[in-house]
Amino acid sequence: MRQPTVRVAEADYDRLLNLAAQDGPGAELLARELERAIVVREGQRTPAFVRLGSWVEYRDLLTDRLRKVQVTPPDAADIDEGRLSVLSPVGAALIGLCAGDTFGWTGPDGRPRLITIEAVSAG
Repeated sequence: MRQPTVRVAEADYDRLLNLAAQDGPGAELLARELERAIVVREGQRTPAFVRLGSWVEYRDLLTDRLRKVQVTPPDAADIDEGRLSVLSPVGAALIGLCAGDTFGWTGPDGRPRLITIEAVSAG
């Protein structure tokens, strides 16, 4: 399966790069995605994409579960409030995607993961 385009806001790029330098499976996935990302300047016209602070509605295609989360830096994460760390595997997978994108990867447990973005809105 061809992976979708990943877009990263120029304003978020350095912060995400620093976070991706940490240890952990989410950081590794984030680093890989940043390597292939298109950096978007402020004011550049693009479809709405997942950034730090974005609210994202996504469907896990293997379980058909629909979730709505806000992607945040690790220090702001609180799963009970729907705030998901960008360093979690799912958080890293969401960064840069647009509504309609489908993304697949192998989780830290070795199981395949497959999600589709249903909606993206600003934080």
